[in-house]
Amino acid sequence: MKNISAVIKQQLNYQLKAKYFSVFLIVIVLLCSIASISQVASYKESVTTVTRDLEEVQKSDSQLNLEDFLKQDVNVTYTEGGGQQVDNYIKYDFSKMVAHYNARQPLNAFNQLFTSIGFVFFQLMIGIYGIFLAYTNIKYSADKFLILQYGKASYFFGQILAGMVNLGIVLAQILVCAPIIQWLVNLLVPIKTPYLSYLPNNQVLFVNKLPMELITMFVIGAAYVVCMYCFTTLVKNQTIPLLVIFVYMLILPKLGAYDFKNITLYSIQKVFNTSAASLDMVPAKAINMPIAIGSGILFLCVLLAGTFWLDKERGFYSGYFKKQ
Repeated sequence: MKNISAVIKQQLNYQLKAKYFSVFLIVIVLLCSIASISQVASYKESVTTVTRDLEEVQKSDSQLNLEDFLKQDVNVTYTEGGGQQVDNYIKYDFSKMVAHYNARQPLNAFNQLFTSIGFVFFQLMIGIYGIFLAYTNIKYSADKFLILQYGKASYFFGQILAGMVNLGIVLAQILVCAPIIQWLVNLLVPIKTPYLSYLPNNQVLFVNKLPMELITMFVIGAAYVVCMYCFTTLVKNQTIPLLVIFVYMLILPKLGAYDFKNITLYSIQKVFNTSAASLDMVPAKAINMPIAIGSGILFLCVLLAGTFWLDKERGFYSGYFKKQ
């Protein structure tokens, strides 16, 4: 444990000097800004939609107003092709406008980030971090000296645990930045709505979901760090893992119900409030979560053990360890 702690401390100290944390902060500020601006744009669009719907109806009957439609029920039916039919579409569009109105609240910013641009780019960013975490020491041959100093097991698992600590720091940065940036965007881009009197007095907040959301994003991020760290360690190359993660995240569709992208999407749709997502999220295929979690843990354990054993058996230090 002493050696593992030393590796974690050494790795975090190196990353601080290498300005990893500053780079993450810049990327996070950029992602949060895009998410907040997108949320404002979505709200503006929803207001425009309700206004247009009312104007169309009032062309045939000028006596009708929004209140008349809000008193009526709304029924949504889904067609075989995946489309939907709505009988009271004005109330339906108004409910979407209210959802976007609530989503603009600063305390809902974490929720909205991960149901928009953060859904893809957080995972991509953390995956790339896992690649750099493994490859930087390989590139500069620092791993040879650290392994001899601390031992293979301490070095290998210490680096991964350092990655987990950094992942926690990234999530903490998002928790701080997201509401501040959303508040600034709301301040700089004020929105007037003609339906203020119809909006609820108490806005809905998703803060009660925050602990589970944090756990979910930490688990998803940890899986990407471990997978990309192990993959990079095995291939001793940076280009191939970078190509793989970009193709997997940005080009390939879901590869099945238990593909990690589908598991991630299903988890986020269950844990986060996606009613006002500014990103059109593709519906996830239903899965058995206990099976998915159990299979995922087993896969990561086999991957870690296999990578550790294979990497220990090769390289200049393999003979050194066999003599110990």
